[in-house]
Amino acid sequence: MSTATQPKISADVRERTGTRYASRTRAEGKLPAVIYGHKQDPVHIAVDAKAMVELLHHNAHLIDVDVAGKSEPCLVKDIQWDYLGKHIIHVDLARVNLSEEVDVEIEIELVGEAIGLKEAGALLEQNNNTIHVKCRADAIPERLTHDVSEMEIGNSLLVSGLTMPAGVTAASDPDLLIAHLSMTKIAEEEETVEGEDQPEIIGGKPEGEEKAEGEDK
Repeated sequence: MSTATQPKISADVRERTGTRYASRTRAEGKLPAVIYGHKQDPVHIAVDAKAMVELLHHNAHLIDVDVAGKSEPCLVKDIQWDYLGKHIIHVDLARVNLSEEVDVEIEIELVGEAIGLKEAGALLEQNNNTIHVKCRADAIPERLTHDVSEMEIGNSLLVSGLTMPAGVTAASDPDLLIAHLSMTKIAEEEETVEGEDQPEIIGGKPEGEEKAEGEDK
C-alpha cells in the first residue's frame, strides 16, 4: 500500500478514560482507540465510528491518524468487539515507520471454481481465512488471493502453496491447512449403498431348483 492511497482519519484526544467514559464516547457516535509504541506515551483518542468501521471492513491495515493537526502512520494491532461479536468497541493502533518490517494478519480470498466441484457431492472447505505475513509497513497487501481452479477431489491447499506478492513472506506455519476439497459424507454413503451387492435371501432357493419342482413328473 503506497502512501498516496493510504487511508486517513481524524481523531480527538480523550481526556478521560475508563468504561463509563468509553460508553459515553460510543453514545456520541465515536469509537475509543489508543495510539502507542515507538517509546512514546500512549495517546487515548476518539475517532468517527462509521469512518473507522468502514476502513476496517475494507481491510485497512495501515492508517494515517491525524491528532490535533499532527498526522502519523499507525498499524491496526487489535480490534475489540462487544460480547455478541457484532460491534467494534475499541481499536489499538501502533505507531510505525513506513520502512520498518511488520507482522500483520491478512485475509485469504479463494478465487476461481475448482475442477473437482463438478462432481456431485464435492465440497471445497476453507479451513483458515487469514494468515500472518511479514513485509514493510508501506507494502501491506489488502488481501491475498489464490486461484483454486485446478483443485481436484482430495487436494489440499497449505500456506506453503500460496503465492506471495513481492516483498511479502508468510509468517504462519507452512503446513497450516488453508482449504481442502473432498466429498461430503452423504455423497460417500450414497455411493457405497449403490455399489453394494444385493443381499442374499436366507432360505431362498436357486432359480434352477424352483423350476425343477414346478415341472410335471
